[in-house]
Amino acid sequence: MWPVQISKQRRRRQQQLQQHGRALLKRVEQRQRWAWQATNRSDLHDGSFHVAISPVLVIAQCFGLMPVCGVRAATSRGLSFSRRSWRTCYSLLYIGAISFDALFAVNFALHGGLDMRSVEPIVFNGSILWASYQFLQLARQWPQLMRRWARVESHLPPYASWKEREQLARRIHSVASVLLSLSLMEHLLSIISSVYHKVCPLRQDPVESYLYAVAVQFFHVFPYSNWLGWLGKLLNVLLTFGWNYIDLFVILVSIGLSHLLTRLTRQLQQLVERPMPEKFWTYVRTRYRSIVELIYDVDDAISGITFISFGSNVYFICLQLLKSINEMPSTMHAVYFYFSLAFLIGRSLSVLLFVSAVHERARDPLRLLQLVPPSGYLSEVQRLANELSSDNVSLSGLRFFNVTRKLCLTVAGSIVTYELVLIQFHEDEKSWDCQAGKQ
Repeated sequence: MWPVQISKQRRRRQQQLQQHGRALLKRVEQRQRWAWQATNRSDLHDGSFHVAISPVLVIAQCFGLMPVCGVRAATSRGLSFSRRSWRTCYSLLYIGAISFDALFAVNFALHGGLDMRSVEPIVFNGSILWASYQFLQLARQWPQLMRRWARVESHLPPYASWKEREQLARRIHSVASVLLSLSLMEHLLSIISSVYHKVCPLRQDPVESYLYAVAVQFFHVFPYSNWLGWLGKLLNVLLTFGWNYIDLFVILVSIGLSHLLTRLTRQLQQLVERPMPEKFWTYVRTRYRSIVELIYDVDDAISGITFISFGSNVYFICLQLLKSINEMPSTMHAVYFYFSLAFLIGRSLSVLLFVSAVHERARDPLRLLQLVPPSGYLSEVQRLANELSSDNVSLSGLRFFNVTRKLCLTVAGSIVTYELVLIQFHEDEKSWDCQAGKQ
């Protein structure tokens, strides 16, 4: 009897140990899976600006902008530019198509008389044509610029966690998603207001009437055809994306530069009240100087795009505010117009605030230096304070203006001044008065 009982007890213990071992193995596997997921997320977002902005550059290349090879590479070393790549050929084709459309817009304006409506497509096409050329020039400098950016990032304080590491990517993707979604909504509203609420139809079919209105510069020279109308619509989509992408790109680059300054300031904020050795202040000063030099290089590369962004936004805000005085032909036209106006003003204000944040973040270390204890105020601290107070770190528009928060009041004052002048010479143009349009 005893041997039988002992064997039963051994079997029970073995079963219990097996169950306990299985439960322990499951917990270990679960922890490994969590760790693998966290490692995967940190690998997807290594904290670099190159990885964060790569999805946006892929979208831009679909529309013929930024023809850089290797934008999805793991590091900036995979970036390159080739004149013979299909991306460059596609970008040149895009520039050629915009030039083709701009020439027909100029021809239509010259034969129809120069006024506010005829000049608007010329400014629209011209600004995007100039910007697309600037993006092509920037693509040649982008690989070297991103490698310089990566070197600056590698010398900054490391991230504390993977959540902090993917913060830059999350912010860039969120801003890009919001702006692109709003621009798509605006474009769809323009189509709805034109197709389903066409007050003065140019043709019997509403779709043909819409295509005729979109490509009217072509049909001023050639007779109407559906394929030419769809070609005009395709060019209209490309131009609309290019116009929105100008502001988006400037915003995303500003976010990346501000993030570099924030990383340095975050470490300084934790240690500034302690008496640190002179070696630490030398490290802070050299890192700050490397970021400043990078900002200057980035400004030299994108200042033309920044100038186009601010110039075109101010022009179209003045134009849209002037149009708001006119009576709207339908409720749908009013909904589209005021949504477009609000989106334009909001996007322009976002560009100004994000770009001016570079200047604000560059001034943050100077405020923190006031907290340095007297025993830790060394010669390197004084040297750093002198550099912070004398440097004018900001992005500019071809060096004509520096983008700071003070520029917001300047731009607002200029818009009000120009608007008052334009209103004095403005007459209510009823585009929905079909009889007046025939005279």
